[in-house]
Amino acid sequence: MVDRNAWSPERKKACADWLYEDLTRALAQRSSLEDAWRANLELYRAPQDKSVAHFPFEGASQITFPLAAMNVDPIWARYVANVHAPENLWTVAALNEQWMSAAKPLQDYLTWMDRHILKMWDVNMRVFQEMCKLGTSVYKTSWRFERRRKMGYNAQKRRERLVETINQPCVDHVHVANFLLPPEANAIDPEAQNGAQWVAERHRLTPNALRAMGRGQEPFAPNFDPVVVEAVLKYEEQSMTKHQEKVKELELQGTTLNMTRGRPIEFWEVHARFDTTGNGIDDDIVVFVHLPTQQVLRGMYATLPMRPYSAVRYLRGDGFYGIGICEQAEVWQKTISNVLNFNIDKILLSNAPMLRVEAGANVVADEPIFPGKQWHVGKDELEAFFLTAPGSFDIQSLIGFLQESAKQRTGVTDLQFGTVGALPSRTPAMTVQTLLQEGNTRFDMSIKDIRIGGLSEVGLRVLQLLQQQALDSLNNPEGAAYLDLARIILGSPEGEQAVRALQIPFEAIELGVGVALTATSGQNNKELMKQSNLALLQLYSQMSPNFLQLAQVIQMGGPAAVVATQIFKGGAELMGRVLEQFDVRNPEDVLPNINALLSAQGQMGQGGGQISPMQGGQAPPQGGMLG
Repeated sequence: MVDRNAWSPERKKACADWLYEDLTRALAQRSSLEDAWRANLELYRAPQDKSVAHFPFEGASQITFPLAAMNVDPIWARYVANVHAPENLWTVAALNEQWMSAAKPLQDYLTWMDRHILKMWDVNMRVFQEMCKLGTSVYKTSWRFERRRKMGYNAQKRRERLVETINQPCVDHVHVANFLLPPEANAIDPEAQNGAQWVAERHRLTPNALRAMGRGQEPFAPNFDPVVVEAVLKYEEQSMTKHQEKVKELELQGTTLNMTRGRPIEFWEVHARFDTTGNGIDDDIVVFVHLPTQQVLRGMYATLPMRPYSAVRYLRGDGFYGIGICEQAEVWQKTISNVLNFNIDKILLSNAPMLRVEAGANVVADEPIFPGKQWHVGKDELEAFFLTAPGSFDIQSLIGFLQESAKQRTGVTDLQFGTVGALPSRTPAMTVQTLLQEGNTRFDMSIKDIRIGGLSEVGLRVLQLLQQQALDSLNNPEGAAYLDLARIILGSPEGEQAVRALQIPFEAIELGVGVALTATSGQNNKELMKQSNLALLQLYSQMSPNFLQLAQVIQMGGPAAVVATQIFKGGAELMGRVLEQFDVRNPEDVLPNINALLSAQGQMGQGGGQISPMQGGQAPPQGGMLG
């Protein structure tokens, strides 16, 4: 890790000025989008208006129909259930022969990390909820190091204040409002098409926490510059935000609201490409900058080959940000709410008669009306009439039409809600499964987006962090403890294989293994999956004897072996396609391997058996050897 003094003051000042201009520009251009996010969050909450309506009459209905929440909740639950249905969140596969023995142990180690350290269930609950509501959500994969004092027991079992150290990988949810990138960028990765030159995350710390960041220099030195920290604190103490100005105004009016002490200080963590030496070559850097003072709290070179952020989207939009369910349901929620209120008003008006009285009748202007009231008026002085006639228009059919249109827009049908009332009775399970698969096309697209660019990147970055921290004894002396932990958890020999993989200094782990999300599609109904597995088992039982007979024909050799080999390969290929349609992630572990069969046949031929049909299809002479 390069010391912060390696940057010249001129280049550091140029970097701060550039980031100030670009971040300010991005925040200004995103202000309208942030207003839309706030409106979408309010749409999900569907708060009921407490004020009195004055249109179309005094006291009219103002109910908000919660269509957005009705659509978000089942989809949110479906994503969480699909992703966490397998026991292992990630699947690790070897990319070359040297890593074959380490792939499965690393997968088991990631599974243990998920359950005991990363807590991906809690993280995904927050990420998927924001993704469904706003369309975009962001993961951050980093290494967390904290030291704090807490009460505990020492070796002598005496209660005293102890120093607790947190030194572990961390996967967290970054609120999309706190994540920023240039408005013209479409991707976080700078190498991607229209990739971002910089991405930034907003942090807020109290003054005491910021001072601690300036004093704490170990083990991840360099940390925040103490001189710059004091300058930032001095500026924040002398300046007031709009909120503080309002609080000060209330205090001058006699209201005691002392909220200025200990308010959070805002700064940005920026991952960017910038020429730190002035030689015309951009460097990957990580900068913590305070925008109001344009001061660099910390500047360092990036240590990972990828930026620590990964974005997931419900539906991709024109730029970086996606389209959420609340945005899709906005027009339908407002329309259904209006029609529902009109229907309630109609019911009220059609059941609340008005009175027509002659002038001078014994009825005052604000005469109360209630059931059973006796009216003492002259003949023909009192007549009831209705503002609206009952049953003049079928509003319920209009509401049904609007709800069906909303389902088509958001993709949430009766099957997604778990309702099969629209289907005929005694519908076969396979038919329901087919309808579910067809209806899940939109959700499967989002899950594939999560697999390719979201959670798969997160799993790979966790392994990268483990490899980096385990080998960096200078920067993190306690990082090697995760190697011993792997030996304890996985046992022997799997633990040693995982440790060797994490200790390879000359080969990055992303070159040896690939990490992918285990979940494959939006099919999560347990009963339908059981029917699917039973159908696969029946098909496999029918095909297995045929494969065995073909293998025997291949072993006998002769012209028939060539035909049998071709049939064997074709059957295995077709069976593999069927398994892929059923979302089986490891078809190679299920299907017979023709190459292994031919290899074994070749070895038998060299030892006096029959020759492989791929070597000419001719059997050796009786009693002869292959020379």
